[in-house]
Amino acid sequence: MRTIAALVLLLLLTIAFYWRLTLSSEYTWLESPDFAFQVRPWLDFDAREIHAGRLPLWNPYEWGGQTSIGQVQPALANPLNWILFLWPLRDGHIPIPALHWYWVLIHWLGAVFAYALCRDLNGSYGPSILGASIFALSGFVGHTDWPQILMSSIWIPVVLLFFARVFRGQRPRASAALCGASLGMAFLAGHHQVPTFTAVLMLGLWLWYLAANPRKWNHAAIFGIVWLLVSAVQVLPAIEYGRLAVRWAGVPEPLRWNQKVPYSVHAEYSMHARELAGLVYPGIGVHVSPFVGVVAILLALWAILRCWKSREVRLFAVVTAAGLLLALGSDTPVERIAYAIIPMVEKARFPAMAIVLAHAGIAVLAALGLDALQWKRIAPIAAILLFCAQAIPAVPHMARFDRPGAYLRTIRNQADIAAFLKSQPGWFRVELDDTEVPYNFGDLHGIEQFGGAVSSMPARVFEILGHQETPHLFGIQYRVARKPSNPAQVEVFQSASGLKVFRDPRIPEPFWSDVAAQFRIERRVPGEFIFHADLSRPGQIAWGDPVFPGWRVWVDGKRAPLQEFQGQVRALTLAAGRHRVEYRYRPGSVYWGAALTLLGVFLTVWIVRSQV
Repeated sequence: MRTIAALVLLLLLTIAFYWRLTLSSEYTWLESPDFAFQVRPWLDFDAREIHAGRLPLWNPYEWGGQTSIGQVQPALANPLNWILFLWPLRDGHIPIPALHWYWVLIHWLGAVFAYALCRDLNGSYGPSILGASIFALSGFVGHTDWPQILMSSIWIPVVLLFFARVFRGQRPRASAALCGASLGMAFLAGHHQVPTFTAVLMLGLWLWYLAANPRKWNHAAIFGIVWLLVSAVQVLPAIEYGRLAVRWAGVPEPLRWNQKVPYSVHAEYSMHARELAGLVYPGIGVHVSPFVGVVAILLALWAILRCWKSREVRLFAVVTAAGLLLALGSDTPVERIAYAIIPMVEKARFPAMAIVLAHAGIAVLAALGLDALQWKRIAPIAAILLFCAQAIPAVPHMARFDRPGAYLRTIRNQADIAAFLKSQPGWFRVELDDTEVPYNFGDLHGIEQFGGAVSSMPARVFEILGHQETPHLFGIQYRVARKPSNPAQVEVFQSASGLKVFRDPRIPEPFWSDVAAQFRIERRVPGEFIFHADLSRPGQIAWGDPVFPGWRVWVDGKRAPLQEFQGQVRALTLAAGRHRVEYRYRPGSVYWGAALTLLGVFLTVWIVRSQV
């Protein structure tokens, strides 16, 4: 019962900290360009597809179509997101209140995981509540808005919980497997930055463990194997996509897979030594908030001074120091060495985010330090109250719905454009003036957009941006703007927002053939395209979907080999006559990844059960 009471108390504390979202209808976390333009549309797309009974592996609504799961950030592979995706939709969208509670409950779950860690280290109930609050309601987790990054961060206490069990010899094989599975879950969560730095930390901790216990290498091997297996369903599609895409990563020109993110970018997004004062004074951090408050810092220092002989205190002092050194990036050699010698670290261009590792260590040390005080009954309550008094004023400011130029109001005012475009016949794509419609219009409304706010795109598509033949290749018939982009475009609709829709009558549906042919679309949804083709004689047909691995085609019920047209879009050679062409996205990277992930789960269960 005391555990349930503690979890309820943490829930109440989380609701109180973010009362603007939970107890008011005037504020939102979505009033930021990234969240209004990218995150909400991504989540909407995933949810609509789940409600339609389809896995949203392929997204046709950005830049002619690209893999959704391979982009990672839509966070399809995160099981915790599936609850949100299954939530009842309102007019085809996830209700805003549901998105608010989703964001708040991520913080609560982070608090639950941190509480479990503190309790597993023999922390008392009150100190464990304080440690959980420090981790989830202040510092990086408390001040980060990106749900994908939050989701990956909240797994850190779980990873450390099971490593600490290995460290003290508590069912080490089972604990190593669960430690690896927890890190695998972090990689499924939707962003690679924090899990990458967590993996660097764990590499260091395992080397430390093996230096003291060289004969127990099998524990490290179990951890590594399970981690890689569990994360495979997200990692394999991401690698496949990354090898075929360009990515914007802080330098003017986009980078390809084999190009390192320059270290100058890592240096730019590092914390700097002068920001360490931000641990106790709010508002000092540049790229992240290091603030946890003086109560947390003093209690953590007390734990180190008073209980240094404790293995747990030494372990989490190392975790804290490692997190700080990684976050300081260019100010210390640690992150630079990791950048140089550890694969994939160079792609995690935001060292400052590693401060979350230090915050996890500080939270645990503060709980252990509070336990080390003599005033057992009074101290926990006083410490929690003092922490809240410091932390609540530093809670991120939520924007009001009614602020001038509110993004969500702008999106709502442009909804009539989506209604008009959905009423138009045939298969077409839309380009939008991104100064007037900067959000992912296609994802939000289920309309095929040649554009979108993305951090990467397939390299083949990037290479033909601005080319004269591109609108014809992809069937870009409509433009949403205040003015047409060429004299041939004709105004066909004016929105209440003042924007206009123009149509280019020169651009037909994006079907072609080198012989006389007719086409009829039977079904077109994300991940599936079925159409009929009637050819006067044998020839090649092509249609305006970009070439990408994982697509399979059946002609009259039989598998057929895919081809390319002009190196950009898909093509097929057919015999004369009528044919039914079924084109489906069946990516081997996802299926193999899912099989490996399930293998990792079963392996973890088997190891845990075998060491009961």
